[in-house]
Amino acid sequence: MGNAVDLAVEYYSRRFGDDASKAFIHLVREVGEIAFAIEKGNVEHAKVEIAESIALLHYMARLYSMDADATIERIYSKKLEALTKQQP
Repeated sequence: MGNAVDLAVEYYSRRFGDDASKAFIHLVREVGEIAFAIEKGNVEHAKVEIAESIALLHYMARLYSMDADATIERIYSKKLEALTKQQP
C-alpha cells in the first residue's frame, strides 16, 4: 500500500468488507453532500466530498475486480472517437 487510491481502498475495505450495498448507499450520501456544498458555494467542502466519492468508486471497482483506469480509457477513447466523427 502506498498511493492514495490504495489507502482509500484499504480504508473502505476495513469499513465495509465486501458489502457493495453499504458502500453504494454511502456513495449516494457523499454525492448528496457534493450537491449541498455546491448549493452553498462551499468549494472546500465540495472538494472533500468529491475526493470521498472518487475513493468509494475505486473501492467498488476493486470489489468487482475492475481496472478503473483501463476501463475508463477504453470507454472514453471510443466515445471521443464517435464524437469526433460527428463534428463537421
